[in-house]
Amino acid sequence: MNQFFSLFIPMFTMLFVVLDPIGNMPLFLALTNSPREGYREQVAKRACLIGFFILVVFAFIGERFLNAMGISLPAFRIAGGIMLFIVGLQMVFGGENKQEADEDKPEGTNDVAIFPLAVPLIAGPGTIASIVLLMSSHNGNVFSQMMIVFTLAVVLLANYGLFRAAAWLSRIVGETINTVISKIFGIVLSALSAQFIIDGVKSLL
Repeated sequence: MNQFFSLFIPMFTMLFVVLDPIGNMPLFLALTNSPREGYREQVAKRACLIGFFILVVFAFIGERFLNAMGISLPAFRIAGGIMLFIVGLQMVFGGENKQEADEDKPEGTNDVAIFPLAVPLIAGPGTIASIVLLMSSHNGNVFSQMMIVFTLAVVLLANYGLFRAAAWLSRIVGETINTVISKIFGIVLSALSAQFIIDGVKSLL
């Protein structure tokens, strides 16, 4: 039991801080501003499940995959920053509600659960780097590596709970406030994406 907690607590703290689900709550609200019943709950579940799957894949083959493709984490960060910046601009200047506009499109098209929530907000460069680092530091220790996967599942379960709490709060404040939040955090997301790009460029220099 002591070994369990000695591994779980630092791993949980590291992944929770890097993932920052509390900081992502307003962005989740802004990206899922739709009157459809249960829409936010559905998106939250899909985003966390997809993010978990991607991170588990990267945990076991991520370092080898990136090396084989010749992709560095700074380059990954820059690419993610550019994509997030485009989403931020759409949130600020977009006219009609994005989720309503996408209702008639094929399933999976422009799915915010996949992009930008699962990637790169959940499975982003920071989280991927943390997972790869943890797995490499416990290379050959099956118990420790299974603990990493378990801890990741707990962190994403907490992330899902916080997203659900955000959805509940949004029903209280009303549609007008939700629209204002969407515009404000579109600006915040643009700034965050710009910082992603700056950090990526600094790492390459």
